[in-house]
Amino acid sequence: MGIELAKKALALPLVFDSYQALIGAPECHRHFIHDVVQPQAGERVLDIGCGVGASVRYMPDGVDYVGIDVSEPYIVKAKADYGERGKFICADVAKVGSAALGTFDRAFSFGVLHHLPDAVAVETVEFVRRVVKPGGLFATIDPCHVPRQNPIAKLLIDHDRGRFVRSQSEFERIVSPLGQVHAEIHHDLLRVPFTQVVMRVAVTREAGTERSAKAAR
Repeated sequence: MGIELAKKALALPLVFDSYQALIGAPECHRHFIHDVVQPQAGERVLDIGCGVGASVRYMPDGVDYVGIDVSEPYIVKAKADYGERGKFICADVAKVGSAALGTFDRAFSFGVLHHLPDAVAVETVEFVRRVVKPGGLFATIDPCHVPRQNPIAKLLIDHDRGRFVRSQSEFERIVSPLGQVHAEIHHDLLRVPFTQVVMRVAVTREAGTERSAKAAR
């Protein structure tokens, strides 16, 4: 009961921000943006599942940032805090028109895929394929199951709000329709024991809906 109440409380932006600060998520976030996504001035960058817009803090000047999230409270807070530095859209990526967004040089999701069942994750990947330019980057980071996992990390991950934590190979399968996947496992990006998989993909146009459908199976 207590764990379920805690999960519900994390849906509140203020509670979510406080929890993230406690476990060291801001430094993990900074590392992910600076060292993995590597946005450059003059580029268009899409943040899928942007939450309260925290990624904006780590964007260099001159980046055309767009954040999209299905949570209206999160988007309201993102606009209030960072509305002058980016554009925020409250929408489901499966329903938003890619033509209206235009194309992007890079797209990323910070802790999003483990919240999505396979079918929705595949729709998200197909959306990325449509909006990211050929040769552009898609990067993700998510909690991950590994053999002989630290017991504390396993406990935290087992009770994560995301109900679709996968193994490294399962995460790679989801994003593989975009192109060749480069994945790394990290155990030390937070202040608490926690296992995360970081993936980078150079997006190609050859892969399409047929391969995406196979990834869902």
